[in-house]
Amino acid sequence: MIIRRARAVLAAAVICGYLLMPVMPRGVAAAESGTLKPEAREGFEQLLYSYDAFWDEPYPASLSYSKPGSGSVPWIVSKDEARHDVDFLFGVLRYGYAGYRFFGGDEAFLAAKEGILADIDAIRGANVMSSQFAAILQRRLGFIQDGHFSIAGRTMCRKYQLFARFDMEFDERDGRFYARRTPDLWAVSVEGEDPARWMKPSIDSDGRVFYCLGAVSDSDRDICVEFEWSDGSSEFIWLNVVDSAIVGGPVYQLNHVEGIPVVVTRFLMPLPDTVERLDVLVRDAAELGEAAAVILDLRSNEGGSDWYPEEWVKRFSGADVCSAGFDAQLVTSTAAKMLQNTASSLGAELPAIDDSAGSADVQSWLAGMADPDRPGWGRVSAAESVRAENDTLLAVLIDSYVYSAGESFVGLLRQLDNVVFVGINTYGATFTGNVGACLLPNSRLELSCGSLISLGEDLYNYDGRGYMPDFWVRPDEALERAVKYIQAVLSGSQ
Repeated sequence: MIIRRARAVLAAAVICGYLLMPVMPRGVAAAESGTLKPEAREGFEQLLYSYDAFWDEPYPASLSYSKPGSGSVPWIVSKDEARHDVDFLFGVLRYGYAGYRFFGGDEAFLAAKEGILADIDAIRGANVMSSQFAAILQRRLGFIQDGHFSIAGRTMCRKYQLFARFDMEFDERDGRFYARRTPDLWAVSVEGEDPARWMKPSIDSDGRVFYCLGAVSDSDRDICVEFEWSDGSSEFIWLNVVDSAIVGGPVYQLNHVEGIPVVVTRFLMPLPDTVERLDVLVRDAAELGEAAAVILDLRSNEGGSDWYPEEWVKRFSGADVCSAGFDAQLVTSTAAKMLQNTASSLGAELPAIDDSAGSADVQSWLAGMADPDRPGWGRVSAAESVRAENDTLLAVLIDSYVYSAGESFVGLLRQLDNVVFVGINTYGATFTGNVGACLLPNSRLELSCGSLISLGEDLYNYDGRGYMPDFWVRPDEALERAVKYIQAVLSGSQ
């Protein structure tokens, strides 16, 4: 595990082994370079829980952790043990979860606690099955939308997927969407709305841009919409979910497809067997920046360390870029112990602090960033948007398995000119970071949550939605379509 500062905060690893860095979630387009609005900072600071005392904070020694294994969770616990776990859980959340205030603070979480206790009381008998207890916790904490928050192995984050009909192709002319199959007909409305709200730009097999009917939704089934044509007719059309299979591949590989350099990276975690290839990934970036066009294949990138995306973009473009936003790190004893649990589970050692000799524990790291005017928190860090020019046409392939530091890559690339994103929306796990873990003392159910909160200037939580592409394409066709698109652009036919 590598710990380093990003702006004014440290980066730690999530329990599954991915390094987290503060990630600024963004919408489809990056903001222009400029200063942050003062009201945005004020709004961000209001999302940080206000601590006035720490007398009821959990003892660090009670925050134990060991990697889940077969038989590690008891089949059954007593109701009294479950109630004790509930008290413990909500104490940990108050002092160890950076999103606590964002999702309603004491009002929302204490209401959830009361609901859990009521559910336990309603169970017949003196005991509760651990699976039943886990289901209660997950249901009552369902108001959390955080790609890095999990309880009893379930991530509390609704996923938003693309539902589309790629076989219905439209061309846009003068504000109207004309059907390619019937060029004299255009869309009048979809579900009684302006059809532009339902049209997604895509790329056909010849590299030409067209529009397909689509929507991003958290629906658990296909979507049926009413479509009205310009001749007065209407029909009901089913939009089907666009699945994204996990794409395997190397830590780093440089290929060429029809003369176009294709950079492939699926993992950004520096481990003994990956660090050499990751170093080559960064080293090759400068030369790639001299090419007319490049494809960067980030599909199914699991994340890792943000250092590699930052260095790659810097060397590729010759500039430091940054997206606008804020972050703040909890520096409580609870946050420190949970982060230390993460480090220990990975067998990781923190680097020395500044110029001091020897390694440091997490508590020492956090103490160095504490804000004397806001107990329990480090100083708020703010970054202004910095964009950069880029002459190389860069097509970036993404899918719903691009996660964490992989999304950091996407966020940084959105600050460059001449970059297009091809595929479907990413996973969406950027709201919290520096994830720590512990086990509930009796049921041994695992809690994993972030001690760092990161938001863009709009203060919106994009978890579960992720970054949207510029061109919506089935992930398994993204490489082929990106090649055709680049060829069309470079030839002047696009």
